[in-house]
This record gives sequence, C-alpha cells and structure tokens, in this order.
Amino acid sequence: MTAAYLTGSKRFLSLAGLSLATFLIVLDYTIANVSIPYIAGDLGVSSDQGTYVITSFAVGNAIALPISGWLTSRLGSIRLITWSVLLFVLFSWICGMASTFSVLIVARFLQGFVAGPLIPLSQSLIVSTNPPEKKNHVLAFWSMIVIAAPVIGPLLGGWISFDYTWPWIFYINIPFGLLSVVLIQHTLKPFESATEKKPIDYIGFFLLAIGVTCLQIILDKGEQFDWLRSPIIKTLSITSFLAFAYLIAWELTHKTPLIDLSLFKVKSYAVSVIFIGVMYAMYFGSVVLIPLWLQTYMGYNSIWAGIAVAPLGIAPLFLNIFCGFLVTRFGVIKLLFVCFILLSFSCFYTAYFDTDVDIWHIWLSRFFMGCGLIFFITPLFALSIQDIPTARLPSATGIFHFVRAMSGGIGTSIFTTLWIRRSAFHHERTGSALTATDDNTNQFFSMAESVGLSGKKALVFLNGMLDNQAAMLALNDCFYLMGWLFLLLIFLLPLGKKKRAESLHKESTHFIAD
Repeated sequence: MTAAYLTGSKRFLSLAGLSLATFLIVLDYTIANVSIPYIAGDLGVSSDQGTYVITSFAVGNAIALPISGWLTSRLGSIRLITWSVLLFVLFSWICGMASTFSVLIVARFLQGFVAGPLIPLSQSLIVSTNPPEKKNHVLAFWSMIVIAAPVIGPLLGGWISFDYTWPWIFYINIPFGLLSVVLIQHTLKPFESATEKKPIDYIGFFLLAIGVTCLQIILDKGEQFDWLRSPIIKTLSITSFLAFAYLIAWELTHKTPLIDLSLFKVKSYAVSVIFIGVMYAMYFGSVVLIPLWLQTYMGYNSIWAGIAVAPLGIAPLFLNIFCGFLVTRFGVIKLLFVCFILLSFSCFYTAYFDTDVDIWHIWLSRFFMGCGLIFFITPLFALSIQDIPTARLPSATGIFHFVRAMSGGIGTSIFTTLWIRRSAFHHERTGSALTATDDNTNQFFSMAESVGLSGKKALVFLNGMLDNQAAMLALNDCFYLMGWLFLLLIFLLPLGKKKRAESLHKESTHFIAD
C-alpha cells in the first residue's frame, strides 16, 4: 500500500462507491426472479427454461468468488474491482439488448462471472482502507446494503417489468455502475495492492467450474426432476461430488493453489463460514417460502406479497448503522447470541400461523426477523476477518462469500422441497379423516349443497381447503425446524472467541512463511 488510511470526504465517497457496486451485484441475484414470465414470453421459451436466467448468473458468480484472492494477486485490488464493475456494466447492457434466449444466458453467465470479485473485494478494501477504530462502523453501513438488496430486488424487478419492460432491470446497472467506477478511481487509486505473477491453476479452475455448475443445476432442477429418482440428477450429483473432492485434494497439495484452504486452520474463520452457510440457507429459505405461500394459497398478488415481507428490511435499513458501535462495545459473540435468539423467535412465531392469519401478523414476523438480521451480517463479517492477516483478506472474503452465495441456493432448494413434501404428507394425513362415515364431512356436504355446491364442485372446493391447510401446516414445519437450527448454532459461539495478540502474531508469521 502506498497510502495510510482514508479520511474526510474521501472516506465517505469510497464507502459510497464500494457500497453502490455491492448493491448492484446483490440486487442482480433477485431482481430477475419475478421477471422470468416476462422474459420467457418475449424470447419464446417456457417458464422452466426461463429460470436459467437466474441459474447462469449464479453459476458464473459462484465460480469467480473463491478465486478472488488469486485474481487480486495477479491484477491488483483496485484494478480488479474497476474492471469488474466496467465489465459488469457492459454485460448488463448486452443482457438488456439480447434478442435471443441463448445470448441472454451467455451474457448472464459472464455478468455473474465478472461480478464475482466485487463483494469480497469491497469488504476487504473497506477493512484495509479505514482505521481500526472506524472499521466496524463502515462495515455496518456496507452490511446494510447486503441485507437490503435481496428484499428490494423482487419489488423493483416486478415494478419495472410490469410498468416498463424487462430489459430495464439490466439497463439500470449502467449509470450507477459507471458512477461507482468514478468514485472508486477518485478515492482508492493510491491503495493499489502489489501484484504477483502466480501461475494459473488450470486443473483447480476446471474442477471448480464443473463442481459448481453441476451443483447449481441440481439445486435449481432437483425438485422438478424428482431428485435422485432422476438419472440426470444422479449423474450431476456424482459428478459434483467427485469434482469437489478432487478439488480439495488438489488444492491442499498444490504449490500455488487457486483457493487458499489453509485459511480454515483459523478457528474463528472456519466457524464464521459454518454460520454464514447455515444462516444464509435459512434466511433465503424464509425469503422464498413466505411470498410463495402467500401467492399460491393466500390470494396475494406479487405486489402485496412483496409488501407483506417488506418489514424484513426496515430494521436493518434504519438501525444497522448502529451495529458497528455495538460490535466495538460488546464484541461479536454476544451480538450473534442475540441474533440467534431473535431469529429463532421469529421462526417459532411464524410456525404458529394458521390459514386465517392477517397481514399484520405476517409483517410482525418479518419485522422480528429483520431485527435479528441487525445482529447478523456486521458481527459475522467482523468474525470472519478478526484473525485473518491483511494480506490474506481477498482470499478469505472470496471463500466466505462463495459459501454465502451457494448456501442461498441450497437453502432455497432444501426448504422449497421440504415444504412441498410436507404439504403432500399433511394432505394425505388430513384427507384420510374425511370419510363418508365422518360427521364433519357429511355436515360439510350438507352445507355445500344448501349454497348450490354439489357433487364434483363440492369435492373440488373441499380439496382446495385441504390444500390450503396442508400448505399451512407444512410451512409451520419448515419454520419450526429453522427455529431449532438457529438455537443449535448458539453452541458453536465459544469457538469464535478472538485470539490473543501474541497468538495472532504467530499465525500471521506462519502464513507469511507459507
């Protein structure tokens, strides 16, 4: 580094530039979700094929995330983040201009790939360019962006696609991306890191690409293809497992590994990766399940479903800025304990919903979860880097955010499948009681006949009520499980205690020696 720390207006402008770049990337994870029907209709493909718009971005992003450290050492941190944003803007423009589905998929993959280093680099630059006493405060502001963007994405994407045209969900990246580049170049150019011509680990990169691609397709299409009953899913699962197994073995023995797995020797870092994997899986599972349930069974349209879950972002948006002070005052362990308690309370509260629940109770459950998120991102990010030497930050944040990105898809897939399977279970169990000899069933048919519903119409109406009840019970099951998992994470908290200074110095020396 050729500069010390940022001060004054430059510190504010650099934070704005890095946060803006982060916001655009996280936003693009979810902004296209509600636009799939519009994109599929315009480009002449089915809705099932349209989901590859999401998959291709996720695959590209996941491949690039863990190699952020290697890319930084080759190009330099400021040069890499500048080119990442510029290429992200270019491929956003190509996505909007795409006239065929194939072009859109390729552009989305490349858009996700070039965006891979942005989030880990933003985090590491915020930490390294601000004085230690300001680190938690600026990290809290940046964390607010990571939390708010997934909530804003579906609302913004739905509004743009409905009132304008879907290409604008990509075009809006252009002016804000260019503004981000100007701010980064203006404030952070003196902080360019030294470059090192490390050889390219072709085998490691190939194994990573194969493993991630297969895993992402499994997560997206597993339920549609009935998981391991499908030969395609079986083949992809075996391929993904072998690719990751060989990747780990190769990286542990290679002289210049693409992914620095030695970082997992740091106990606090390893625990933070476990936390982000489990917590983000459940967070994304809840973010997906509630709107899906509201639109499928509760009669909400996409706009009202978005409004119902919007309180999730209220508390983090307005209060997360104070989390930096709390981290400095109380430490990460105590705040994560509060986080787990609040998140589990929100899940248990949701687990007691019934089919008569109103929007106020839904708002309240999402608000409670939002309160838990205040103590989630900032303390967890602080925990992940507290014992990591500055030189290893790009690699550490790259792996950390790779797990975050992949766990979101894993959580969505697991809890969506669990909800569907438990709905079928409750439908069968509840429906088995509706027999011709049951008094309540006979009473229902008598009432239905009195209002003009008879025969097949009455059976369809009854089955609809049964579907609603089964879906509600299955949703309760999912959130009940989430609540207990959040509580179980509390037992891992002691492993995240900060190391003493002399211990950290020894480990830093060991890293440098390696």
